[in-house]
Amino acid sequence: MSPIVREYFRVPRDDRTAYIHPPPAELPALIERNRRLLGSYAFALAGRPVQEFRAAARAEAMALARQYAERWGFKVDRERPGPAPVIVTGHQPPPFHPGVWIKNFLTGGLARAVGGVGLNLIVDNDEARGQTARFPVRAEEGGMPRPQTRLGEPLLPGHVSGKGDSMSPHEAARQTAGKPWACHPGEVSLDEVRTAEVALASAGGLALEEQGAAALDTVAFDEIARSVPPALAGPWRRFAGLLKAAAVACASAGEALAVARRQLEEELGLRNLELPVSRMADSEAFRFFVAWMLAEHEGVFEAYNGALAEYRRVYRERSAAQPVPDLARDGRRVELPLWIWRAGEKRRRLWAEAGEGGAIALFADHERIGVLEDGAVRARRGPVRRAYSAEAAASAAKAGSLGEGGSGGASSYVAQLAALRQAGWKVRPRALSMTLFVRLAVGDVFIHGLGGALYDKISDALFERLWGVRPPELILASCTVRLPLEAYPATPRDLERARRRVRDWQFNPDRLSPGRPACVRPEFQALAAEKRRLIENRAATRPERYRAFLRIHDVNAALAALDPAGPAAARADLERIGRHLRYNAVLRDREYPFCFYPAEDLAAFYREATRI
Repeated sequence: MSPIVREYFRVPRDDRTAYIHPPPAELPALIERNRRLLGSYAFALAGRPVQEFRAAARAEAMALARQYAERWGFKVDRERPGPAPVIVTGHQPPPFHPGVWIKNFLTGGLARAVGGVGLNLIVDNDEARGQTARFPVRAEEGGMPRPQTRLGEPLLPGHVSGKGDSMSPHEAARQTAGKPWACHPGEVSLDEVRTAEVALASAGGLALEEQGAAALDTVAFDEIARSVPPALAGPWRRFAGLLKAAAVACASAGEALAVARRQLEEELGLRNLELPVSRMADSEAFRFFVAWMLAEHEGVFEAYNGALAEYRRVYRERSAAQPVPDLARDGRRVELPLWIWRAGEKRRRLWAEAGEGGAIALFADHERIGVLEDGAVRARRGPVRRAYSAEAAASAAKAGSLGEGGSGGASSYVAQLAALRQAGWKVRPRALSMTLFVRLAVGDVFIHGLGGALYDKISDALFERLWGVRPPELILASCTVRLPLEAYPATPRDLERARRRVRDWQFNPDRLSPGRPACVRPEFQALAAEKRRLIENRAATRPERYRAFLRIHDVNAALAALDPAGPAAARADLERIGRHLRYNAVLRDREYPFCFYPAEDLAAFYREATRI
């Protein structure tokens, strides 16, 4: 078994720089390697040849994605004849920063370059939180600028938060009205630059797919436009117009956010297919995958926790909660990497417990919700992977119904899971089970951000632990693009020089005074000469050295007092540079949502950065 290799990925620091690994020119060859590797897999999933499972899952996912495009009138590239490569990426619906959005453009550009299909997964099974518009504001009063929202303390819709306080966007706009947004170099401004956040929708703890579109606060959209710097108002109004229209037609807030983003992408020439994870999770292929996990729950449990233990060992991670918690065991019950809930309820963890005759009891946390039964199969505890014959592999091109054939247990479970769904229960993947399914069954390559790349180290290990195969390669993509706002000229080096100057006025004022009027005064020259003698004529005893130290301290104070403007100017310069650096941290933050950037400018940068 290949060990997880410890790697660290750093986002680009400079403006308008991208990180894509491997480089774009090498990506077509990577896809071809992945297709050959995936096509060589010769194991069975619950008795079903994996190639048959994969063909059926891909066909179903593409059909669902095209149905979704038709539902919303999305323009998509024409369907390719034959088995075209499928390039997949995905993210949650709330507006994300440009370093995330580059994945969508790389997906579309790469799909066109290799004659394939780009598919973006809308991760709407995540909890509805973080749906905020975050942007810089200016105010005449307040504390140090910093991001304002803390986890578990969502903002009320339509309010801008400052340092521990809140004010309406109307008030923020009133305070900044008629003022130039960016100071010119050298200008000392009394205004404070800080980060504000406006909640686009209430959270409530539900999954995004459960949160109705009525949760979107469309009144706040206009308030945001009046509060942001002028350069950001136009891009925001453009996206907000799309979002308002989508909110009328969409069932959920998450779907409205995703539809608005996709419509903006279409205006920019990007035509990826889109598929909500909620719809993918209701597909027959995903139900078969869940049925396999249930039939093999002990093996999945051991492989999952083993991969996490391997990751923590390689990365020297001490916390049992990082990067994700282990699956838990409670007697014969084991937790699986899946969510389950009923419509309108919060997400719960799915647990399984083997019973007699192949029966598997299902639990939503501690609530027993049903039993999957099949007298032909016993719950297995041995190795998860199953080999199958060359004849079975050759026949895998013909994809039939995944609920028929295969091992009796998993195939029977598919129909029972469908019945469970009809009864109102929703089974949804967690992050690792989602990418595991997509990489195995749907895509030829998955494009991750730099954070997700670390998580998929665990998925790599799961491919080897579950099925004894080498995992397909990943593509990593991120970038840094700053808002089109003028920053202050201060630098960290300027701050260090200013600190030294303040310190020198305290301990070495005689060094700073040459050329200043005070240095020609007789008393200044006498004090400077005394200080030189005290330093040059080192006292012999400790008491004498201590008296000399105290006298030097008094002389320094007297020298500085003869030129009071010097220390005051140094302190003012230090405060100004420090303040401007704090403001620059707000102005140059890379994680503002894409909807505050000029869209055509971003798209042009993406096309150049991802050119194959």
